Amino acid sequence: MYEKKDQVKKLGEFGLIDLIKNNLLIDPRNVVAGIGDDAAVLRQPTGELLLATTDMMIEEVHFKIDRNNGSKVGFRVMAANVSDIAAMGGKPTHALVSIGVRWDTPVSYIEDIYKGMRKCSIKYGINIVGGDTVFSPNNLVINIMLLGTVKKDKYLLRSKACPGDSIIVTGYLGDSSAGIDMLLNKYEIPKDFHSYLVDRHYYPTPRIWEVAAAQGAGKVTAANDISDGLGSELHEIASASGVGALIWFDSLPISEEVREVSKVSGKDTDWYALFGGEDFEVVMTVKPEDTEAVVSAVEKETGTKASVVGVIKEKSQGVQIIKEGLTIDLDKKGYDHFSKQI
Repeated sequence: MYEKKDQVKKLGEFGLIDLIKNNLLIDPRNVVAGIGDDAAVLRQPTGELLLATTDMMIEEVHFKIDRNNGSKVGFRVMAANVSDIAAMGGKPTHALVSIGVRWDTPVSYIEDIYKGMRKCSIKYGINIVGGDTVFSPNNLVINIMLLGTVKKDKYLLRSKACPGDSIIVTGYLGDSSAGIDMLLNKYEIPKDFHSYLVDRHYYPTPRIWEVAAAQGAGKVTAANDISDGLGSELHEIASASGVGALIWFDSLPISEEVREVSKVSGKDTDWYALFGGEDFEVVMTVKPEDTEAVVSAVEKETGTKASVVGVIKEKSQGVQIIKEGLTIDLDKKGYDHFSKQI
């Protein structure tokens, strides 16, 4: 056992592994061997394709260490990976977690990170089957590699959107970026609005079941998770598919909470909704004749709002948005680790 005041250097690498490796198998049926050997041994369901994704969070880039936010950070980094699997039409199965830790990091903080990852894993049936623990001289680093499966005829790409397809988004846009903006700048808004936005930032909901419902109701031609903002994701779909897109600003699902933050911050709601990022919603393109059925299925089967926000156009028309009666080019903004666009 350890005391709350203990630091990682007191446990050492193997002591830390022994502490965090317990209770990480949520569904062990397809795990032959997990943590404890040089590699995990996993059973692969027959007749399905394997999906693999990875995402990393770094202290001072994605989060700041606070004694009470370890579980939130852990949940969020796992959810970011699950969202990528959702956008591909799949289901997550097994995760490998690598973590770089300073010697003076409180052991309790690392334990909280794993509690947060486990909370997300329970929700989506993910086994944590391995990874790596290393010394990091400066910032805490967390990297997850997540595996998933998808039926051979159900995997989704960004490159199959066609002119005439409807553009549908799940949930609300801009909640996460408004939430972190509110926290960083200490904007004063109603308490219930504050709680909603904090939860939307730290506990995003990957849309596994929403995408499954959409595919069950109609032809989904392309999809992308909204991690860098809808503007950026639409440009990615347009580029990969060789098409254009037209968005109707008035159709964007923007919560009352975001509108409240917008009043205080002075930023337009479209900045949060189009360019803020990290909502981990999904944007899908759907055959026009299936649009109504897809929207209805998503809402009835999952309780999540689904909104038709535009239409895929010919490539020559570019990516545009109609706002206040004007049709203008939609910039490819959003979070970029190697630029300062925002």
